[in-house]
Amino acid sequence: MAAPRPLKVQLLPGPDGGATVVQAVGDLDFTSINRLRAVLLPLVAKGRVVLDAAGVTFCDSAGLHAILQAHRDARANGTVFRVAAPPGPLTRVMELSGALQLLTVFPDARAALTD
Repeated sequence: MAAPRPLKVQLLPGPDGGATVVQAVGDLDFTSINRLRAVLLPLVAKGRVVLDAAGVTFCDSAGLHAILQAHRDARANGTVFRVAAPPGPLTRVMELSGALQLLTVFPDARAALTD
């Protein structure tokens, strides 16, 4: 079994200054979701946010719930939340759960920042 990879969350300004990219790297699970939520949820309340998930190495149901919470909060606030570059295992979790039909997913952050 692979050793857990601590989640690192970094904010990157979008190229037009109108969106924020939240880059997540590592395991997105019940031990790390509060770190992601603390960054992601206040941002989706204010404006357009892209979750760059290319570096996510693992995602359990708690991690998926955090992503879906950001999606729901964005809709409730009239803002935009997009997921960029989810790796295969994360895409599979989203597909099996039905979340892939709810979320707006892009192949990379650049595409997610383009309207």
